[in-house]
Amino acid sequence: MKAVITCILFLLSGLMSGYAQDLPEKGVPLLKSFSPSEYHHFGKVWDIDSAPNGLIYMAADRGLLEYDGQVWNAYKGSQGIIRSILVQNDSLIYTGSDLDFGKWKKNKYGEFEYTSLYPFKEDLNEINEEFWNVHYLNENVFFVSASNIYVYKDQNLTKISAPGSIGKNFTAGDRFLFLDEQEGIFELRELAPNQLVSFEEQHPSDIIGVFENERGLVFVTQNSGLWQFTSGEINPINNSLSSELKSASVFSFEQVGDSNLAFGSILKGLYISDRNGNLIHHINKNKGLQNNTVLSLHYQPRGKLWLSMDYGVSFLDLSNEFTFFYDYIGDFGTGYTAEVKGDRFYLGTNQGLYTSDWQSLNNNSAFNQFELIEGTEGQVWSLQTIDNQLLMGHDQGMFAIEGNSARKLGDQNGIWTFEHYKDRLLAGTYNGISIFEKEGGEWQFQQKMELILGSCNQIITGRDQSIWINIPNYGVINATLNEDLNPVEREIFLSEEFKGEDHTLKKTGDKIVVLTESHRYEYNSNQKSFTEQNPGTQVEEIDDLLLRNSRPEQLTENYEFYPVYNGFAFKNLNNKADADSVNHTLIFREVVAYNSENEMKAHDDAQLSHRFNNVRIRGIVPNEEGAYYQFRDEETGRWSGWSKESTFDLLALPYGDHSFTARAKVNGNMTPAETIRFSISTPWYLSWYAYLFYGLSTMMVIYMLYRWQEASLGKQKKDLLINQRKSLQQQQEKHKKTLKIAEQQKSQAEFEQLKAQLKTKTIELATKAKENDEKNRILQKLKSKLEQIGEHPESIKVRSAEILQIIDSHIEPEDNTFEIQIDELHQEFFDTLRDEFPDLTRYDLRLCAYIKIGFNSKEISNMLNIKPSSVYISRSRLRKKLNIETDEDLHSYLNSI
Repeated sequence: MKAVITCILFLLSGLMSGYAQDLPEKGVPLLKSFSPSEYHHFGKVWDIDSAPNGLIYMAADRGLLEYDGQVWNAYKGSQGIIRSILVQNDSLIYTGSDLDFGKWKKNKYGEFEYTSLYPFKEDLNEINEEFWNVHYLNENVFFVSASNIYVYKDQNLTKISAPGSIGKNFTAGDRFLFLDEQEGIFELRELAPNQLVSFEEQHPSDIIGVFENERGLVFVTQNSGLWQFTSGEINPINNSLSSELKSASVFSFEQVGDSNLAFGSILKGLYISDRNGNLIHHINKNKGLQNNTVLSLHYQPRGKLWLSMDYGVSFLDLSNEFTFFYDYIGDFGTGYTAEVKGDRFYLGTNQGLYTSDWQSLNNNSAFNQFELIEGTEGQVWSLQTIDNQLLMGHDQGMFAIEGNSARKLGDQNGIWTFEHYKDRLLAGTYNGISIFEKEGGEWQFQQKMELILGSCNQIITGRDQSIWINIPNYGVINATLNEDLNPVEREIFLSEEFKGEDHTLKKTGDKIVVLTESHRYEYNSNQKSFTEQNPGTQVEEIDDLLLRNSRPEQLTENYEFYPVYNGFAFKNLNNKADADSVNHTLIFREVVAYNSENEMKAHDDAQLSHRFNNVRIRGIVPNEEGAYYQFRDEETGRWSGWSKESTFDLLALPYGDHSFTARAKVNGNMTPAETIRFSISTPWYLSWYAYLFYGLSTMMVIYMLYRWQEASLGKQKKDLLINQRKSLQQQQEKHKKTLKIAEQQKSQAEFEQLKAQLKTKTIELATKAKENDEKNRILQKLKSKLEQIGEHPESIKVRSAEILQIIDSHIEPEDNTFEIQIDELHQEFFDTLRDEFPDLTRYDLRLCAYIKIGFNSKEISNMLNIKPSSVYISRSRLRKKLNIETDEDLHSYLNSI
């Protein structure tokens, strides 16, 4: 049995025992499981304990685990595998492990730090102790190994040697008991072992737990069942529970409140019984456990039974009003509807109609016992008792159910639901409404209702002669019927008029209500419309609930039926926990200051840098999924609306002191408001010493400006004289430059004039050369003709000779005037060309001279008496002789020589 942690916790456990007084037998209590990946792969969990505020702590292979209902935290520090745990409170924990034991204390950031208390760390090679149990009793902490018991109190450690070898050990009330495998059962009194029972051959030696009843102590054994210890004698208890436990190999034991007991087995999962030996629950892998080997149990005084298994961790919420039947092995499928008739329970599922004895439909067997009624295979939509006859709406039609047999009524297929209207029966079908009438004690199909089409999955009788019809994905119809049951008036309310999904009809008294998963609408007959009432979640918060069929069905005075995916659920109307007996507490689990790039952990009364002026605070009521939270605005003092979100972000906080206040509400009860305080530091540039610096700096600047101004005035006077002198010098220099420029301009003008004269003279010389060339050509032609006449010396021989003499006298030798003038003007230029390019002809030299002077191709062609195209060809040839590229300017090149 788990140790009683503190006197306060012990009293709280007594107050909370009402959670487990009357455990519902029908179905598995709400079960939630966690795989190793969810708790950081810390291996097997060997022991579990809880703090008074609801936090759960676990001893695991790789360290200490903490769970608050939302977040798993893992801590390392103890040497070896942690085997046992004792939670003093949420800030102080004791653990025992392989070769070590010690305590864990929280630092200011809410993180645990470990301190070893084991005195023999230096002698571990000789000592091999494993601490599988830690107990708290009379302000003493007991760390128990097979060889010794270490008692820790007031930071002092006392060692008590075992009589032999200590086996299991436990507390019962204010008594500390341990098992010596050879000698028997001992009780530790005033830190001294006293033998209670000496083992005889028939006595069990595999005791794993103990509890008290009105007769004394009851020992729980691993393979020998239950044994009663009274007046110094130990005897076996012979009942069905004891017999069942013998074959299960019990490994762990825990008391569940004041009335019930929990046994974790190696082979068959979990057993829960009352103290009289009546089995209430048998929960194994077939019913949802992750594993059939239960290593440890812990009953949290808030109604949750925690189990650590060979694989994973789970808890059963024994205080929850809902219990569940899940089909893990394919027995019956998903439940859609149910009915209790007589002593029989009927379950309509997606696989067919199943039946079971109502009284035996409990959770004390290893399997759920359901029998399929022959001929009902397929989808069952509804079950209803009308005129003491059980009717079933089925995918194949309407059936009458009698005992374990089913009989189809009529040829109609696809029946959703029934409604008894006057003396007839209205059946909602996949397409419209079918009307049945009783003939000879049997319901017979009469007709289809007019003007109503679509899939009618709900029919409710309204006032007068009206009916209400729900058609999924279309809307709601209110129809007034005549004597023939045909609509004479209709009101249609389309689905778009209702916020939320999966609208359903409900009749509350005389009121017609439409429910969605998030809104509630009530029909106003005067306005002939629906008005929204109390927005918010309107369906029970059950995992896997079939929303489309979320309407509960009253089965008995004590139970309601809920359809659930892959099973069904019962709501026990008498299993309401006394919410006032629980003192829930809101705690702040995490404070983080952050900016756009980084974040840092913070704590209560923290001094935060102004660079981290965004703060995230996560508060929670530990392990309470139904809690709602609100916070108070720091500036206005107003409380926010209630929300399930328990993480709050405070953004862009100004520097200075801040406080954050929040509270929670669980089952309608409000927790005390909790406040956390912190400060945002003033930026250095806004601090008092920064302002002092600013003042001194300002005064220094003013003084420096004054001195600078004085120096500047003196410097300005000196600079003024210097500038005046420089100005006069600059004027003088400017005048000289002006004269020089004028002279240069004059020289340039004279140069241009000489250049123009040179060009004119060159043109005159070229013209004269051209005229001389023309005259010589004419004379040469006359001479040639006369030479031809001379070839016939008849009568004019003498005259021809005279003409020849005259012509010869007028023929002038070749006129080299142009070359002479050019040579005179450009003698150095021609010499340079002849030296560098000896292959140049006289024509090439003349062309170079023209180009150098600046004549264009047209002017050159006129002077040479050739075509302009010939000039282009000559220029191209000249480039080759001068080795000049085609993109280089010939005029510039020649002027550069």
